[in-house]
Amino acid sequence: MNKVRQILWESELTGISEKHRWLVNGFVVLFIGIISYHFIAALHVMVFLGPGLGEKESYEFANVLIFDRLALDAPLVVWLLAAMLTIVIFFRLYVMLVSYFGYEKAFGEKFPAHIIPVFMLINTVGVMCIPLCFALFGAIAIALGYDFESGWAFLENTVSALHQWVMTNIPTLVEMPAVLAVFSVYMVAGFAHYWFHRLGHEFRALWLLFHRHHHMSPNLTQMSTAVVFFAFPLFILFFIPYTLVFASISKLFYAEPLYVEIFIFNLFVMMSEIFGHSDVFYNKVKNNKLVRWAGMFFGNGIYHYMHHSARDEDAVIIGSFNKGKDRKVNMINMGGGFFFFWDKVFGTFKTVSEEKPDVGLIGRPELHMNPVRLAFSGIAQLIYELRMNKDFLTRLKILFGPSEYNPPISKDYAIK
Repeated sequence: MNKVRQILWESELTGISEKHRWLVNGFVVLFIGIISYHFIAALHVMVFLGPGLGEKESYEFANVLIFDRLALDAPLVVWLLAAMLTIVIFFRLYVMLVSYFGYEKAFGEKFPAHIIPVFMLINTVGVMCIPLCFALFGAIAIALGYDFESGWAFLENTVSALHQWVMTNIPTLVEMPAVLAVFSVYMVAGFAHYWFHRLGHEFRALWLLFHRHHHMSPNLTQMSTAVVFFAFPLFILFFIPYTLVFASISKLFYAEPLYVEIFIFNLFVMMSEIFGHSDVFYNKVKNNKLVRWAGMFFGNGIYHYMHHSARDEDAVIIGSFNKGKDRKVNMINMGGGFFFFWDKVFGTFKTVSEEKPDVGLIGRPELHMNPVRLAFSGIAQLIYELRMNKDFLTRLKILFGPSEYNPPISKDYAIK
């Protein structure tokens, strides 16, 4: 048992010999191919508009919208849409490939080989925990006298019910043309997106459970960036309100789900979004006015890269919402709406710096390069703190205090 624990929790994946670099290269190519194919299924639910519309990831949507219609006497707009989807997929594929294979040309050294498997395995752990969570719901359902299947499908059924409730009960206050509705929803929903994101930085339990792992990587590519939502089994605490809030906002401006319009809109959004997690393209995009402006327009891109900065000066936010206190968590350029509107309103916007900032946790502390340990470091820390600190007020601060709070007795399982 101790040996298993040592392998799963204590072992480190650090130096990978250059003679094994071909394995990492092959894994990168495989991942990029899979994610590029999956991109077609996820495009209409990406960013933060799609999930709120109650739609699941499915290739059927793209097939119906584009490919089935191409077999008919399709209008020019369908051919243009198919061409643009193809361009976006191959453009993102190119950026991902260069972000890894072009690293040596950009920085004079090869991309750290161990970073890729560590952070991809963190994502794998997160994906594996989703069915475990559903199984837990199934077990709870059995204990309450229901069948396992109803518990397993709890989240899907809840999201579907919320969507139906929104469509039935939320009024359409301002009837707009579909295109204008998409733009309005993007801006208004940006307020909710901004605060969902900010709460993940502001409060220590949410930071440790949901969001810190997304900021851990010291080298950014799509392959070395941990997914945002990971907390077994607490991700439902975000997913359900996420669905309810964004579905309601969409309904306010348009009576029907805006699937087609969002699909097209996201084609443009995803062209600039990818630069938010790429070391290699920082200087290239910084000096390209068109691409840089696109990131500013959509509230993503190279400006989001600044959000991952590990510099102290990017961690300090002075403003009325922070009561003049220094923050040790990067809260700049969190996005939401066009032109980082909500960041500018709440004082968290910062322009792109001349020099590419180092990225990762503030101060770039040395991490335990163990994917299982990093994935579960937040919940392990909270359990340890609650067990070791007996004072009731301290325990409340552990769970509900600000992200910079540290209890008298603490242990960080992610940082050495």
